[in-house]
Amino acid sequence: MNFEFGVACTIFSSVGSFFGTILIQKLLDKYKRFSILVLILGGVLGVSTIMIPIHTLINIIKDVQEGKNIWTFSKPC
Repeated sequence: MNFEFGVACTIFSSVGSFFGTILIQKLLDKYKRFSILVLILGGVLGVSTIMIPIHTLINIIKDVQEGKNIWTFSKPC
């Protein structure tokens, strides 16, 4: 893995986690309902459930248009 890419991912994920935690805590303090956290997590899971197959389908269509054989295994990296 590229070291600079790893450092950037670490920094951005740490900053995002910090601000996300503060935002969630403020929402929980304001509304006094823990269901907000469940709804946010459910929303993220729902969006992921829809977007991952769409992204995969787009990549498969692109590979077919480029003439690649989509029925063979390739390197994971």
